[in-house]
Amino acid sequence: MGIRKYNPVTPGTRFKSANTFEEITKSTPEKSLLAPIKKSGGRNNTGKMTIRYIGGGHKKRYRIIDFRRDKTGVDGIVVGVEYDPNRSARIALIQYADGEKRYIIAPAGIEVGQTIANGKGVSPDVGNALPLSEIPLGTLIYNIELQPGHGGKLVRSARFSRSSVKS
Repeated sequence: MGIRKYNPVTPGTRFKSANTFEEITKSTPEKSLLAPIKKSGGRNNTGKMTIRYIGGGHKKRYRIIDFRRDKTGVDGIVVGVEYDPNRSARIALIQYADGEKRYIIAPAGIEVGQTIANGKGVSPDVGNALPLSEIPLGTLIYNIELQPGHGGKLVRSARFSRSSVKS
């Protein structure tokens, strides 16, 4: 993920930077993996404003992310890398051999058409998920589980990481 630095033409843009979108390969999300996000706008159940300064912004839909990575024994192929408005990391759409599609947090260096695997005994390649005991020293990791089977809770912005960790 590249970082674009702005030309400082005003004092407000002196140290401004933004992410580039060069790694994004897909512009529309998978409809079966979308969920609505209900926003209150600072209002309670009767519609009365109870909290000030909340509201506005663009309408977003939640992308259902597979933090557990529990589909073992089935290889998946990366269909596309997408922008997610709900997080700073990019997400990757994976289509497994049995036809199921899931979103994962896209690690740095993942490419369309790449095969990924989950579980014990898989190689520590980019995008694979394996137990912490099987990851060699020095490997960059993300999406770390605190308890086995509960899904990743730590280090979930995979901007500079390679392998997901399962307990």
